[in-house]
Amino acid sequence: MTTVLLFAKAPRAGLVKTRLARDVGEERALALYRSVGARVAARVGAAYPITVWFEPQEAENEMRAWLGNREFRPQPTGDLGLRMQRAFATHLDRGDRPVIAIGADAPGVDATVVAEAVRALETADVVLGPAVDGGYYLLGVARSIPDLFREIPWGTATVLARTLDRCQALGVSTALLATLRDLDTAADLAPLGLDSP
Repeated sequence: MTTVLLFAKAPRAGLVKTRLARDVGEERALALYRSVGARVAARVGAAYPITVWFEPQEAENEMRAWLGNREFRPQPTGDLGLRMQRAFATHLDRGDRPVIAIGADAPGVDATVVAEAVRALETADVVLGPAVDGGYYLLGVARSIPDLFREIPWGTATVLARTLDRCQALGVSTALLATLRDLDTAADLAPLGLDSP
């Protein structure tokens, strides 16, 4: 069964969207994050089961109040690569196939995008949804690839390129979805239609 992993931070001012907050203030950045995350979860969750992998680890009540009645799991410790590897392993070990991870900050991600990823994974080992900033808004796997998340410079503009290099080095096939924009800075607001107060 297809399972979607939503990686998200608790909606707390000062914890989320810190670059955006420098331009629009912490409260506005928080409101945008809450709105976009709820939209993504609702649109994807209408068609696919979602497990929310959240941080910090004591934030489950906040996450439930924000995103509703879903499966919630605290993210393990470690860098993003280790956290993703462990989350994917949890689902693959229990028989979920394929497993697709998304974030809470790309408002263009919906059930149609996830369906495209599922179709891509019928012939590819890994599917990636490229983000405008050089990262990705979606990553899905058809099978266990434990080393996929190693040696990636998280938080940089080369995450997608390095992940594709990693796939090539591991000999796994890849597919790419359409490029979308996620919400990181004030420059993203107008292109995403989020520039109204």
